[in-house]
Amino acid sequence: MLVMATLSANACQVSKTLAPTRGMTGRLLVACCLVWLAPGSARGQTADDPLTLVTPQDRRPLPTVRFDGRRMVAVSELAGPFGLTIADVGQPERLTIMREDRIIVLTANEGLVSVAGQLVALASPPLERDGDWYVPIDFIGRALALVQDEPLELRPRSGLVLLGDVRVPQVVARYQRAGRQSRLRLMITPQTEHLVEQSDNRLLVTFEADALDLVLRDMRSDALVADIRAVDGRPALAVELRDGFGSFSATTEPALGGAVELIIDLRPRAVSTTRAAPPPTPPAGSRGGAGVAPPAGPGTGPAALIPGETVGDTTLPLLAELAPPRRIRAIAIDAGHGGDDVGTRGPDGALEKDVTLAVAQRLRNRIESEIGLRVVLTRTSDTAVSLDERAAIANNDRADLFISLHANASVRETAVGAEVFYLSLAEYGDEAREAGFTGQLVPTVGGGSRVLDIVPWEMAQLRHVDHSARWAQTVADELSQRVPMSPRGLQQAPFRVLVGANMPAVVVEMGFISNPDQEAQLTSTTFQSAIVSGLLRGIIRYRDEVERETLPLDAGSGRLP
Repeated sequence: MLVMATLSANACQVSKTLAPTRGMTGRLLVACCLVWLAPGSARGQTADDPLTLVTPQDRRPLPTVRFDGRRMVAVSELAGPFGLTIADVGQPERLTIMREDRIIVLTANEGLVSVAGQLVALASPPLERDGDWYVPIDFIGRALALVQDEPLELRPRSGLVLLGDVRVPQVVARYQRAGRQSRLRLMITPQTEHLVEQSDNRLLVTFEADALDLVLRDMRSDALVADIRAVDGRPALAVELRDGFGSFSATTEPALGGAVELIIDLRPRAVSTTRAAPPPTPPAGSRGGAGVAPPAGPGTGPAALIPGETVGDTTLPLLAELAPPRRIRAIAIDAGHGGDDVGTRGPDGALEKDVTLAVAQRLRNRIESEIGLRVVLTRTSDTAVSLDERAAIANNDRADLFISLHANASVRETAVGAEVFYLSLAEYGDEAREAGFTGQLVPTVGGGSRVLDIVPWEMAQLRHVDHSARWAQTVADELSQRVPMSPRGLQQAPFRVLVGANMPAVVVEMGFISNPDQEAQLTSTTFQSAIVSGLLRGIIRYRDEVERETLPLDAGSGRLP
């Protein structure tokens, strides 16, 4: 087109030069110029993927074109589906559209349109080309919706136009890798009934809806999943599986704004190996051939086949028999403040101590009912508990993880978002970090003695700082999927409540209660449930990593006895 435009411009210039002197030749060149210019009326126009119009009765394509990169739709394409009448008022560069007694007036190259007497701004102005009018696609949601009797919505990201009473949930899909497993998160807005089922090498998630507004994020194929895509013509999502896939489990959790999150965990196929038995010992008195060992005494007969084990030294106990399994069995939940210590106060009077206790109790109930771990609350009512006493409660009850819940405050009313903290190593001097832990000989019941690690109170967290960092990262990651996070979502700080904790420990600032909007959220059941869901998933993820022995509980020196 650029070449043609250049040629036509040159031809016109030549025709103007030659016309006075060349007669017929000049007129021929003018004719050629007009032929070349004809396509110029649609200069920059290219076909584009159509929108999809969804009504309770059917789905149909709504063609669109692009003019110099701007996505537009012909007014003539909108007339039938939306009951429009295009009026001929005989005014140049102006188009009048009617729907019953409601009138829309377009002006060529003017970004404001008149809709039933009010002005509406469009992303780009309407265009008139050879008698055909084109409007940007946002005209549908901004202008056309104002003259419709039924709900009309444009969803440009998915290319959907929804007309009438249709159910089209938005599904934001995020695929993540977690060790050898994979996790597919589907944020469904609004909450919609769905079914997850496996058929051969495919998982199918079917929704009770008219269509699906699907947004795919972070999709990368791996050893378990080959592809994730929408199913043509159906409100369904297909997960194409690879041969390495073994099984899946699905859970749902409430989210903000009437949404629900569907979490599908995908696990690899179990790989079974067998430990080979050693060659049988020849009977006494028999002659061993070359390479046959003589009898080795009692207990050296054939070993049984043990599923899941590999060939090793059969005279030694298996490693699994020597090492006790690592487990997360108990969680300490600290509801910050209490009693006369109200913590921070919101503009409308909400108190931090009330918010933290409510969330702590919700989290306890979810942990006990859904994953069956023991929960220790540092306070169960509006009572005062000192900072050191909170860590002592967790230590004495042998908790494996510690969470201290708080609400933040700022002089900036606009500050917003949750934050997760773990203890800063700056709390300890270089000498303390290098000193390690000393042993002390103490008597035992029945005589004798044993050596115990003696850890100063203010160094208890030192051995767990690295694991607290990983624990904090896991919590921050899960919370970020459900609630707004501060730009500094993960931080270190010298919080006193963490100093004496003898286990991985974090402080969670759930939001800024000083922000009026967040104050309302922090006191709402929906937001508190979203916080609890994030913390619960963080506990499950961290527990699974520990139990797969990819993340040991201690830092090499063992827990306090």
